[in-house]
Amino acid sequence: MVEGTGVASDNAEDEETKKQRIAQAVARCEAPIHPDFLVAKTPATSSDAQCSSEPPTKKQKPNRGMNKNKERRENVAAMKKVAALQLCPRLAYLNECDGSLGEPRCSQNHDREAFAETKLPNIADECPVLEALGVCPAGLNCRFSGHVLDGKNVDKCGVALSPNCSWHQKIPHIGVVPGEKNIFSEDLRISLRKKTYDFSRAEDLAKAWDRWHSQRPKDAAENDERYSLPTDSARFLGPLVEKERRRIDLRNKSILAPLTTVGNLPFRRLCVGLGCEVTVGEMALSLSIVDGLQSELALLRRHESEKCFGVQIAGGDVAVMSKAAQFIDERVDCDFVDINCGCPLDEVHRRGAGSRLMAKAAHLEGIVRCMSGVLKTKALTLKMRTAHMEDNKVKDFNGRYAHNLIPKLEGWGVSALVLHGRTARQRYTKLADWDYIKECSSRRRCQTPFIGCGDAMNWEEVEQHCAMHGVDSVMVGRGALIKPWLFTEIKEKRHWDISASERLDLIRDFSRYGLEHWGADSRGVETTRRFLLEWLSFTCRYVPIGLLEVQEAKINWRPRPYVGRNDLETKLASTNSKDWVEITEMMLGKVPDGFSFVPKHKSNAYQAEGMQVKAEDEGAAG
Repeated sequence: MVEGTGVASDNAEDEETKKQRIAQAVARCEAPIHPDFLVAKTPATSSDAQCSSEPPTKKQKPNRGMNKNKERRENVAAMKKVAALQLCPRLAYLNECDGSLGEPRCSQNHDREAFAETKLPNIADECPVLEALGVCPAGLNCRFSGHVLDGKNVDKCGVALSPNCSWHQKIPHIGVVPGEKNIFSEDLRISLRKKTYDFSRAEDLAKAWDRWHSQRPKDAAENDERYSLPTDSARFLGPLVEKERRRIDLRNKSILAPLTTVGNLPFRRLCVGLGCEVTVGEMALSLSIVDGLQSELALLRRHESEKCFGVQIAGGDVAVMSKAAQFIDERVDCDFVDINCGCPLDEVHRRGAGSRLMAKAAHLEGIVRCMSGVLKTKALTLKMRTAHMEDNKVKDFNGRYAHNLIPKLEGWGVSALVLHGRTARQRYTKLADWDYIKECSSRRRCQTPFIGCGDAMNWEEVEQHCAMHGVDSVMVGRGALIKPWLFTEIKEKRHWDISASERLDLIRDFSRYGLEHWGADSRGVETTRRFLLEWLSFTCRYVPIGLLEVQEAKINWRPRPYVGRNDLETKLASTNSKDWVEITEMMLGKVPDGFSFVPKHKSNAYQAEGMQVKAEDEGAAG
């Protein structure tokens, strides 16, 4: 049952009544959806909404932060199950395997008959990886058809692959993808793990910092040039002087924020295709990079379509962050290195990193000075919040202190600054404070590019922030997760009433990019599905413009239950994870037995299967 009676409802309602109804909905942070599309309220939904508006009790914790591994155990179990059934990767790709060392690595599973009995059915007749690359490294393990001839893996020309073929030289295994950069050799990873990589440049700089910092009096004035502008090696060779500092042009650019989990390479590639000009990789831990952890090094990958790309690292130790900066400077293809001073997660805070670093001025200074000194080919940027936690000693600006750090960071050696207009304590429960962002912008002493971040959901807001709040650009986080075509709207300065079929095409593109990146075997398919589901847990919040009574949607608006203009649009708006799984099955086939999905980031904006929808929001990364 749907409220309203079509066009007649517009005729019966005068303009003033309509304005009041819209104003009341906006005041409740409710998306003003046209009555013809709203689902009629029932007593059950009314009582649920009433209950959800009450503050959580001590026993009833709000949905915020991240779901623990134990809550996601079934996701991991399903992944391991399908991976265990696969044929030896080398045999599957090159049609033969002698068990020797080399890539792809042998898994000892050479029983073709047993594999054929347990292999899941093919998803489609054409393999998207074969179409894109000319060969499918998944080979016989591939979940798609089109490249198995007489029981052998063949290329696009129908030629069977072998260990000595040119394809093996070009694409040794699934992890090597043409068009992707920052793929590190096994020898390099071993040198990191065994501590044989030469970090002497970073080590010398960190030791010089320790000596200089230990000699600085605790009561030294901040503007004392003897301790704020070191110039000779007897003290500390820290930041480069202004004329030597690496530059990065981020002015008037559309920038995608570093997003944990959901800001993966396929999603960034999708955003670039929609008009994004600057991308930043997922947050990587500096210690894991220095230790050569493969999963962390994979976060540094860059696609060739990312014309301006930065990597973001987090850490609280001066020496380790300096080493990570040296490694990136020497080995990673990127345009800038970003220091994470904004992550609100307790797990990161326990390492002295994320927003916690803002409250540890000495550590922050050492990290910025040393990283600025060690980076010779890349610019250094820093992304922070308005404060870690509100400081009672700071009388102005409700205890926030980012404005005091801005001029210091410029002097320490940062080439660009990004400010997220919330504290770590606030997470995403309140709107970003753009007036405070403007205040911080005014504290700059140099022409350092200054980027604001927080709640951008339409192109008008981006234009307004650049014109009124002293920022050179606006970084987009959750707004891009909800509607990645926001970059197209910013570029063309228009509202795009995107159709459900066009949104499905974007989901199809993401799936194709994911299969190219993670592989088209069962493991790659399920990895692509998992990350697609993470994205769907955000994009389901999008309310089509054609259903709204105003064009400029706000990120904190939550809709009442509604139906779309067709069945697909209604399904894309579902907050039930079961519907998200059904959407992935359109692209990636049926899920394995026992599969269930729990998003990594907790939120009240979605419901797990069987749960009721709640009105409040607690977003994830942005």
